[in-house]
Amino acid sequence: MRLISLLGALLAASGAAAQTSVADSDIALHAPSAAWQPYAKAQGWATYDAVPIRELGRDWGNSYAPRNGRNVFLQRDRVEFGVEKNGWRIGAEYRLELSLETNRDTTDLYHVYQSHKTPDKARDFAADAHSKQWAAAGARVGRTFVLPNLGAGDPLLMVSAAVYGHARNHDSSASGKVSYTHDTAYRIDGTYANSNTDYGYPFMPEATQKSSGASISAALQWPLSSQLTANLAVNDLWSRMRWTNLPAMVQRIASDVRTVDSDGYINYKPQIVGQNSLIERTGTIGASTALNLTYRYQQWALRVGAQRIAGTTIPEAVGSYASQWGTFSTSYDTRFNMVGLGYEQGPLRLRLRTDRLPFSEAHAFSLETAMYFAF
Repeated sequence: MRLISLLGALLAASGAAAQTSVADSDIALHAPSAAWQPYAKAQGWATYDAVPIRELGRDWGNSYAPRNGRNVFLQRDRVEFGVEKNGWRIGAEYRLELSLETNRDTTDLYHVYQSHKTPDKARDFAADAHSKQWAAAGARVGRTFVLPNLGAGDPLLMVSAAVYGHARNHDSSASGKVSYTHDTAYRIDGTYANSNTDYGYPFMPEATQKSSGASISAALQWPLSSQLTANLAVNDLWSRMRWTNLPAMVQRIASDVRTVDSDGYINYKPQIVGQNSLIERTGTIGASTALNLTYRYQQWALRVGAQRIAGTTIPEAVGSYASQWGTFSTSYDTRFNMVGLGYEQGPLRLRLRTDRLPFSEAHAFSLETAMYFAF
């Protein structure tokens, strides 16, 4: 089935992407210092509602467990390094971000097709899936300001801007209706759209692609008392991405399917009308936010807050204990049920989170590492 195959391509594109948009979930800021302060950060973060991360491009067999309603597949990779001095920060970074949102009908339809099965009764599926993926490297410059002391401490505000070049793009969407009955198998009526900087569609003229992007982010650390601190970060508060001569296609699909072969694949009679073109696209990255409160008592600390990424809110609580061997922490988020363990010692920070063990069965997984020196 053409529409379902295209839905599969859309979902498989997500698997090719594998840090949240808010780079530091603890939003730790440092007061300006005359010392040279090199830093480096890396984080891989992936959360899939319907299947384990490693199963996305496979048969979705016994591991299929979707949510009712909206299902999301989110991935973020990010690597940063640079140096700070006298409140100024300059560095380089690489970002890859993907978000895929589907309704329950779409994930059920793809599960049936991927498993070489047919529905156990007549059913109408309302297909609706949207994927957005981009990747780019660039330079970032930032400045940390010490705000006037209001009695509880010195609030810190960091504002930074990044510019990107040679940005990749892969956006897809599929919508329509797929009806199944035992007598006539499938009837499909839908639309599929796709843009991809890495692809050239048939009969498309050659042209030089150009891309660029820019982003502004901000973070605020505000001591409310000697023990309580509020933190707010807005990544990509303002952003603009632009692609010129971006390969794109739109297809209108109508198919009557009559039979299913011995291997479970569907035979169909397609009717496809579409257009391939080179387009100019401008858009935004989309802001990601994080807000939390940290309470400290002697060697203990408790942080509660939430992040919002690609329209998904992720509440989280983190508890930590500072010992002579380093700071140990544990965390839990209520959206993807990830449990985390963390460790900090001197300039090094590590944090691992997952929703289940073994890791091969995880629907959500995150690994973060950071180093911050001063000399």
